[in-house]
Amino acid sequence: MIISISSVLILLVTLTVILLVCFLFTWLAKKTNIPSVVALILAGLLLGSPFFKDLILYKYLNVVSTLGEIGFVVLMFLAGMEVSWQMLYKEKENSLFIAFFAALTPLMLGTAVFLLFGFSLLTSITIGITMIITAEATKARVLLDLKKLKTKLGSLMMGAGIIDDIFGIFLFALITLIFTRTFLTNESLLIVIAIIAFFMGIATHKYIGRETPKIKKIEKFLLVFIVPFFFLAMGMKFDFQSLILTPYLLTIIILLAIIGKILGVMLTYPMTKLRFKQLYLIGWGMNSRGAVELAIAFVAFNAGFLTESIYSSIIVMALITTLIFPFIITRMIKKEPKIMN
Repeated sequence: MIISISSVLILLVTLTVILLVCFLFTWLAKKTNIPSVVALILAGLLLGSPFFKDLILYKYLNVVSTLGEIGFVVLMFLAGMEVSWQMLYKEKENSLFIAFFAALTPLMLGTAVFLLFGFSLLTSITIGITMIITAEATKARVLLDLKKLKTKLGSLMMGAGIIDDIFGIFLFALITLIFTRTFLTNESLLIVIAIIAFFMGIATHKYIGRETPKIKKIEKFLLVFIVPFFFLAMGMKFDFQSLILTPYLLTIIILLAIIGKILGVMLTYPMTKLRFKQLYLIGWGMNSRGAVELAIAFVAFNAGFLTESIYSSIIVMALITTLIFPFIITRMIKKEPKIMN
């Protein structure tokens, strides 16, 4: 009994330290105006590194893995709460065109290129799907800071991003069903629960309101006490050494992700009647990746769809594309203040 109690106490202390580190990273991100998802990725990579995993977490890997799956579901719920149907409806026609081409182009590019490199069809399609996803929370925060969220291009970015996220989630679920031929696996059931959580988040936003005091408190609690474990579990599977051994994979994934989104948006020029410079800016906005993409990559890696090197490359790609967008949009607005209208 004494050993059991001491083990529980050690576990609680370990989990508390993890949460404190993640909170510190998030706090520093706010102070330096860095997206919080970037801070949590970095905290997860640090805490999930071999040094900390072997020193602190080795006894509790199963506990952390379970908490990571719970964090994944919670993250999908919070991602759903980012979805605003008002934004989706405001520029619905242009959003549909942009979303279609901004999803199809990176999906086809990613799938085709990795098939040419000799990877399996399942791995290639999964890589393509991760390139579809965008980061609504990151975009919304940047646009709010610049007071451009309710502009024409701001609404287009948000609306098209929402469509792409929903499409990407359902496509991944479909691919999982086709290739595993069952929803009885742990990963398949996790996807189903995550999709339900995502739409529960959308319903919460629509019918209760994200800004109500109770919802804000619940969101803050989940972000501080549950979500960090997803990023920890994600970081534990990250393999820095594989990036060193296969740097070409990282380079190709980053280039395909960026080119695919920008090219896809630019292809809508005849349909949207927007200027090339405006479409180029939207392309960078659609390039910003985030939590949903990481969640899909996390489940895909656990299911064996992705190798360690590809999984690690996708995480780095999410970091880089998320960090680039604020600099691009700020610079373009400074050069042409009315570009968003």
